[in-house]
Amino acid sequence: MNIKNEYQKIKNIKLVELLFYAFPISFIIGNLILSLNLLLFIIAGFVLIKKEQLTFRFNASYWLLITFFLYFFLSTTIQFQSPGILNEKIQNLSLENNPIFKSFILLRFLFLIIIVDTLFFNNILNLKKFFFLSFICTSFVSFDIIFQYLIGFDLFGLKSLDETRNSGPFGDEIIAGSYLQRFSLFSIFYIFVIFEKKNFNNLLLFFIITIHLTAILLAGNKMPMLLFFLGYFFIFLILKNIRWVLVSSLVFFLIIFTVIYKNNNNYRDVYSGFFNEINFIKIINQINEQKKQIQKVESEEYYYENVQSKVIILKTSGHAGLFRSSYKMWKDQPIFGFGLKSFRIKCWEFSPPRTEEYIKAGAVAVGCSTHPHNYYLELLSESGIIGAGLIIIFFLILLKDSFYYLKKYINTKNSEMILLIPIIIVFILEIWPIKSTGSFFTTWNATFLWLNVAILFSIKFNKSS
Repeated sequence: MNIKNEYQKIKNIKLVELLFYAFPISFIIGNLILSLNLLLFIIAGFVLIKKEQLTFRFNASYWLLITFFLYFFLSTTIQFQSPGILNEKIQNLSLENNPIFKSFILLRFLFLIIIVDTLFFNNILNLKKFFFLSFICTSFVSFDIIFQYLIGFDLFGLKSLDETRNSGPFGDEIIAGSYLQRFSLFSIFYIFVIFEKKNFNNLLLFFIITIHLTAILLAGNKMPMLLFFLGYFFIFLILKNIRWVLVSSLVFFLIIFTVIYKNNNNYRDVYSGFFNEINFIKIINQINEQKKQIQKVESEEYYYENVQSKVIILKTSGHAGLFRSSYKMWKDQPIFGFGLKSFRIKCWEFSPPRTEEYIKAGAVAVGCSTHPHNYYLELLSESGIIGAGLIIIFFLILLKDSFYYLKKYINTKNSEMILLIPIIIVFILEIWPIKSTGSFFTTWNATFLWLNVAILFSIKFNKSS
């Protein structure tokens, strides 16, 4: 009987392991499979805890997370149950878009952290296996994107979205660059660790880094490329023994970039525009010129305020209007915000009208969408200073410990700690304050963020892991 129970326990643990290692694949297949993967992982984990096949201990730091998630649910419920425009518009929304329902199912990420933390506490999970799957998946996505660029369609017969967008297996979702930026660092470190003493290690690293960089370029996602280079810089600072490999792959990539830039007008237009956006002199000149024109427009106040903003670089960004609207929303409800998913409902009240004159004057696009495209502005506008403050405090705690681990590795060169480095770097890139992002609460973005947080959180409180 005991043998049977032990066998069943091993099967259950293997199932939970498999579901964890399947995450890199699920992100590629789509949100439905990703959500199912997450749900099954949580259920299987709690079943193991309930049957006492895993040792569970309550971590005091859970309270901060519980407070954050419950605050979101309660504040959103109160906001959308109160009389007014929010309550009126929520009646027309489907269940999947209902803010109250969304805030409730947000609790799944709290459960994700608890299960991952418990598995690390019981020494179940192995980061090397997770990195291996990341290596396989990112390599496949990279080759698929390059194949799509060269042939016109990918291995599944999916065509390029346009002349500068190659999403490979992601189809019409423009997220291939984001996927590679997030998972590629895991791939690089897997190669570095597994093949450290092999003769072909450096050659393989050079090849994989170059391929990943090229694929991100062809995906046409500018922010992921910028973040990848930032992560690349962090690796350069930390891993001295592979610096020449990093430099070599960068030089080779720049050659590829130059060839594409010179011979493909579409890519040249995309990346020229990107470079112009970070040219301060040109930005200022553009703003001054447009300011003269905009004075004839009824929406002058909105544009003038943008011009006077200290964050001039955001002015020429397509997201500038969204940033402005979310900031105004927060100023209107600074303490509690308007509730989860309220930006798409309320942003029109804080945006200028899209008049013909407004467009002709060269002003920024109207500041309305499903979300502000920045984690912190989304949190501020929808949860106020309380909700944003709670999550920022939590992030700062993890960040403090991240720098501690990085310093410890640099000083000791502890080989067991090297697997923490990509987790830490990706976490820093994920919470980078000035990046344009997807929504903090969407399945794809949120699952990756909280999965990364769960691993880092678990390692912080399970030193032996």
